[in-house]
Amino acid sequence: MNYYRYCSAAISPYTRERYGIFISVWHLIRDKKVTAEEEAAYWKARAWFETHLIIPPFYKEGNPDRALTWFKATAMDCHIVQELKFYRDLAQKYGVQIDLVSTDAPGEIIYEDDYQIGALQKKALQST
Repeated sequence: MNYYRYCSAAISPYTRERYGIFISVWHLIRDKKVTAEEEAAYWKARAWFETHLIIPPFYKEGNPDRALTWFKATAMDCHIVQELKFYRDLAQKYGVQIDLVSTDAPGEIIYEDDYQIGALQKKALQST
């Protein structure tokens, strides 16, 4: 089975992997690079995701094992991934390229729900 991540080229000093789309866009908000209207739209989109996509428990613990989250192949055509359009569009507007990468070997799976997994020690990625 393939797993997918939307991520920027920027490398996290914590995980030493590419930042995912949620953190990449959060950095635009945190750094005040967006308009007030875009920030309001961000908070609305974020609330939607927090209602519809489970936050893996390792994030609540500060992600001590530096796990990465990946979408399952079965989630790629569902409403969860379709709602990422706002994030992709905002990132693109501000020059943050978001790539879709995939792997069939994400590493040791430590979390799983209907849409995503959390994994340790992922292997090399392939751009799709």
